[in-house]
Amino acid sequence: MRRRRHWRTLVISLLGLAVVSAFAVPVTLSGALPYTTANENAHTLVLSLPGPFNGCSYLDPGATPTTTAVLDLLRPSAFVTNANGTLVGQGGPISSAELTSLQPETVRYTISPNETWSNSSVFNGHDLVSWWHRAKVLASVTSDGYRAIKTLSVSPDGLTVTAVFATPYADWNLLFRDVEVPGTNSSCAVSNLLTRPSLGPYIVMSATASRIVLNMNPTWPLDTNRFGRVVITDAQTLPKTPHDIFADYSLAVNSGAILPLSSRPTLVSRISSSSNIEEMTFAPAEANVDRLVVREALSWAVQRQAMIDTLFGSVTFSPSVAASAIYSQGQSQYPGTPGSNPTGQGTTTTILGGPTDGVSDCVTCAIDTLKESGYQRTSAGWVSDTGTVLSIRLAVGPSALDRSVAALVKKDWASIGVAATMIHETSETDAARSAATSNADAAIFSRPTMTAPSFVARSWAGPAYPNSYPSGDRSTTVTSLFQQASSIFNPVTASATWLRLDQAVLSDYWVRPLFTAPSLVVWSSSLVTVQSSFTVTGFVDQLPTWSITPAIAGS
Repeated sequence: MRRRRHWRTLVISLLGLAVVSAFAVPVTLSGALPYTTANENAHTLVLSLPGPFNGCSYLDPGATPTTTAVLDLLRPSAFVTNANGTLVGQGGPISSAELTSLQPETVRYTISPNETWSNSSVFNGHDLVSWWHRAKVLASVTSDGYRAIKTLSVSPDGLTVTAVFATPYADWNLLFRDVEVPGTNSSCAVSNLLTRPSLGPYIVMSATASRIVLNMNPTWPLDTNRFGRVVITDAQTLPKTPHDIFADYSLAVNSGAILPLSSRPTLVSRISSSSNIEEMTFAPAEANVDRLVVREALSWAVQRQAMIDTLFGSVTFSPSVAASAIYSQGQSQYPGTPGSNPTGQGTTTTILGGPTDGVSDCVTCAIDTLKESGYQRTSAGWVSDTGTVLSIRLAVGPSALDRSVAALVKKDWASIGVAATMIHETSETDAARSAATSNADAAIFSRPTMTAPSFVARSWAGPAYPNSYPSGDRSTTVTSLFQQASSIFNPVTASATWLRLDQAVLSDYWVRPLFTAPSLVVWSSSLVTVQSSFTVTGFVDQLPTWSITPAIAGS
């Protein structure tokens, strides 16, 4: 199989192009790194990931970051995520993807010959067409790019697919990821991982909501020196013996999770940023918070630096106060303090946190703002000039971090005389939707970011799909900026436009980003070529390239 290795050079060259005549993005070996002489085919890797697991397809609104990470090991994709959070060519069934024109935008996908699904059916360009027909009608934010395609044509031999876009979609490399075989059911039942055919480095042997067992696909052409068996669990328990080959990605970063690691010299651990923004958002049509001054006061009253110190002051990585609603602290475009580099972090030290960042979080400012806007403080709380008492119904996401953050927010609001009542939701998107539909006055939840900022920014532009974390707030300014940024192919220029959108959203105080949640990555010291990642997907996508020391392999 041909492996073209100039993908990175071609991506960089795009930055200075105004018009593209034939910009090729050949698909190369994902995350290619030096190997040891060991052979892992006879070994088992235990991989601990945030659960529970389900059987959603990549397009389904119910797909979680962990679901999509696992699917990258089972399904053909044009691109996958590396440890830095950027997209790289995957290779295998979809051998290359080329942007051949901008007027109209045209992308050509090339399929490797003689590729078959695990049920022996042939994989070809018609599978991409079937995926497109399914994707473009789904009420899902991950279907945005498919809806922008005008035509999708297949060559007579079935090995070339040409997509012509009706409207520009700069993030076209997000498309055709984790493609399913035509005709598969759309249920998210975890049993679907067994019944749906696979075409990737691994195939599924068993699957439950807490445990998935994979065996290597012997026909996969890339990364042949890989673990023969992978046990994926959500137990997040450390290995029982030093001989167990283990890796873990967790968002549960606290002293209880970290202290046991100090007595385990056979494990390597690293704390860094994640792709999850912990945020507070307000209901756009709720009388309690529809006034800007109220949203400002409630935002300023939350002491974010003190919150971070309380939650993470005793661990070795401390997030900074959030500076963006669409970029997480681990992303290169993040406009604030970057924190520790997830892939270049050396030793870590205890960080107790710096001083609260002035007027950005200011209790006296919150109180003065309420007074100046006509509110009076009484024994019942703050009362508006119409006699309404300011009290907040607060929707809270399901994680332990969501609940801890909500408790601190409630305490900060109580300190200025604002009472809050908790409404516990069963998912992060449900918490967002509760505020968007005004079933709550505000919501606290964890929002995942993706490689492209368009995924997060869709909360404030276009239809409010279930997995777009709907805000319910729409403005002509934000909508215009979204449309501009989505069509810009120069990443530097696009980032400047996305940051303008970011500031427009923040200045209206419909959303108050609190901080980027840290992540904890642990792996056996016998594993080599492992890189820390700020996303679970970027961590898992490395798996086929991981190796173990020769001494372990021969034991």
